[in-house]
Amino acid sequence: MCGIAGIFDLKGKKVDEGDVRAMAISLKHRGPDGIGSYAEGEIALGHTRLAVIDLKRGDQPIFNEDRSVVVVFNGEIYNFEEIRNELLEKGHQFSSTCDTEVIVHLYEEMGIDCVKRFRGMFAFALWDTRLNKLFLARDIVGKKPLYYALEEGRLFFASEIKALLGVGLELPINLHSLALFFKYQFIPGTESIYNNIYSVPPAHLLSIDQDGIDSRRYWSPPRPENAIKSEAEYCSSLRETLDEAVRIRLISDVPLGAFLSGGVDSAIVVGLMTQEKSEGVETFSIGFKDESYDETPFARQTAAFFKTRHRHETLEYDWENALPKILGQFDQPFGDASAIAVYQLSKMTRQSVTVALSGDGSDEIFAGYRRYVGRKLVRYYWRLPTYLRKKWLERVSDILPEGTAYYADSFIKQFRLFIQLSKRLEENPNEMLPLAFTDDDFLELLVPEIREQVLSNKENKVWVLAESFSNLDEVSQMMWTDFHSYLPDDILTKVDRMSMAHGLEVRSPFLDQKVIELVLKMPIDLKLKGFQTKYILKKTFQNFLPAGVTQRKKHGFMLPLATLFKKELKPFVEEILLKPGRLGIFNLEYIARLNQEHQNGFRDHSVKLWLLLVFRLWENRGTAHASF
Repeated sequence: MCGIAGIFDLKGKKVDEGDVRAMAISLKHRGPDGIGSYAEGEIALGHTRLAVIDLKRGDQPIFNEDRSVVVVFNGEIYNFEEIRNELLEKGHQFSSTCDTEVIVHLYEEMGIDCVKRFRGMFAFALWDTRLNKLFLARDIVGKKPLYYALEEGRLFFASEIKALLGVGLELPINLHSLALFFKYQFIPGTESIYNNIYSVPPAHLLSIDQDGIDSRRYWSPPRPENAIKSEAEYCSSLRETLDEAVRIRLISDVPLGAFLSGGVDSAIVVGLMTQEKSEGVETFSIGFKDESYDETPFARQTAAFFKTRHRHETLEYDWENALPKILGQFDQPFGDASAIAVYQLSKMTRQSVTVALSGDGSDEIFAGYRRYVGRKLVRYYWRLPTYLRKKWLERVSDILPEGTAYYADSFIKQFRLFIQLSKRLEENPNEMLPLAFTDDDFLELLVPEIREQVLSNKENKVWVLAESFSNLDEVSQMMWTDFHSYLPDDILTKVDRMSMAHGLEVRSPFLDQKVIELVLKMPIDLKLKGFQTKYILKKTFQNFLPAGVTQRKKHGFMLPLATLFKKELKPFVEEILLKPGRLGIFNLEYIARLNQEHQNGFRDHSVKLWLLLVFRLWENRGTAHASF
């Protein structure tokens, strides 16, 4: 795992190697084991290395035999040994045993279509000196990040936005991205909070030369098919494929362990690891003082069952000093509060190992979220008389008190979430993701001077995405939308930034290409059977896991925000949220009303307050201009 950066002058002007090294140095946390660079004429590439495979000879950039092709790479290619053996048979000469080197040699054989052979997580930049062409590529689900900006004929790219902030770019705020952040808690799609900084989409290749940038998709997820096997056969295929996905992720020349929660996904990964490793597996978990949020007792049960060497900590912070540091790792507003716990989990894990396996991605491919059940129920709910729904059930939902204690499993919470889902789908069938601020809420949040600009802004990319899957059944449509937005832009972004902040590599067997293609092809009824989530996964491993794990309700990795805003985070509201910001774009009276209602306890506005706090902490860094 590493950080990459580069500069390409499309007009052919010479690039200073010192500039790209400075970009790489800003990514040192991603690769604390070394920095390398290359510059020749109009191209400069930088790399900061976290040594995992071939610790002595794997420094980058890496070249082919005649140095006509050069690459900088972030990630892991799990099938590199197979590819390497093929290339050796064809006469290619290798200078290392690391996975990165297969890229330049396979490129010689296949051109840039070589990316289709790589089974792993990656972002890389490849320069072909003969074509004077730069290629940027990102893995199929977006495990590894890659951002770029084009200004005055120069293309800049890097693993994180922070490396682009010091190269002299103009940095006006993207108001459309701002609206999406407050709507969904993250910024979906290729745009960032800055008007001129973009991300390479997952499963895409960018080809850049003096004529500009060409983007194309090289992989698409399969659609669900009708059942062609028995349940037993599907279970057998799934078990075999996941076995292999875990096994190939155990290749490492450094210590390796696993994240372990109280749920089924990480338990399966850990269990399969123990079958492959002769010595004990090291596992790690984070808990909370509030027992209603704490899953560590269940994690300890799983650890004891599989006889792992387990370690856990309770989340504890000096919030005033910790929040700016932790949230600053994202370089733009990012609202998934569970990132705070993942940061501490990663820090603790890195003290013992350099690589950790996780259960990420299972919910999005096996229909693991409760809102998938809700989406299925909506079909029947809409058959009720309109009078009953509108005059009674929806009105009852509006007047029920929320409180600020944990009540994710309560009937009131689930009822309100279901009614909200039904209402937003009724208003817009493509509004698949949960909303923090509705459009009306967001307009009320803004000062009047910029509301008109929001109203006249671009179309919502999430809606366009959902519409493209409208030919699927309603649950699959929601899942595929999540797979292309919530998964890469929230879940994987969170894990990448929080783990790489500590130089920790995280590998996700559920996001193996063979696993994804197998599971997404399965009929939807095998994933959500009746109202049972992850049916085929739980059935496959029902006799493999500790008793009760497959029956336990999904908990989620959540922070007790509602309580925090009444206690530890309350000073932030008074010191930051209720005062004018640097950009001066918020209606302070509206924020004060949100806070008052939250403190009174009738409405839980903790998510809204958290997003406001996240934005204000980013705003205070002063890296954007208010030139909308």
